Amino acid sequence: MLLRKIIGISIIVLNVAGVGFILYMSGIMLKNYFFSKKQTIGIKNRSTKKNRPDIANDDIIADDEDLLKDMDLSDLDTLNLDDFE
Repeated sequence: MLLRKIIGISIIVLNVAGVGFILYMSGIMLKNYFFSKKQTIGIKNRSTKKNRPDIANDDIIADDEDLLKDMDLSDLDTLNLDDFE
């Protein structure tokens, strides 16, 4: 008898929670429908061209020749290679 009442009460509570959830979701949908921030006037046509990225300099990795030009090789004259053995 007690188990039957517990199951009946849980079914009623779940039904009330389900109705509350449906009312909550419908309220959110109505709020979004009537108070949306989307602009419905003046929709732009989609272009088929790909937009180029906003990177000003496409040469991110410098060439090897440029790296060797900027290096100061005068310190390599006094390098003792016996220290690396």
